[in-house]
Amino acid sequence: MSLIASLMADHVDIERRTRVQDSTGSWVLGPKTTIRIECATVMSPYGVVVGSSFESTDAALTVTTKRVLVAPLGTDVRPDDVILHDGRRYAVEGERLEFKLTSLARMEIQVEEVNG
Repeated sequence: MSLIASLMADHVDIERRTRVQDSTGSWVLGPKTTIRIECATVMSPYGVVVGSSFESTDAALTVTTKRVLVAPLGTDVRPDDVILHDGRRYAVEGERLEFKLTSLARMEIQVEEVNG
């Protein structure tokens, strides 16, 4: 079994803010919903850790970690979603990449965690 296949035995949750109409007819943010995605994971780019984090020292310590969300083809991931995995929160940072013609068909999206 490949590394990606073994990692995809995991799951992630997608936290999404719904949009609802208020009493004046305006669209506003509504309650959060959580969607469980099976056979998905968040992993280091290309399975390596080297070069996936960096620090900013502009009067505060900020650590930004780049990762990749790997999920089944057709998974609905939106730019303002928050990805929850293994106790961490990730923001969607890139466009989806689809790998349809491989032995492990999947989609990948770059995500980012910022601490500090």
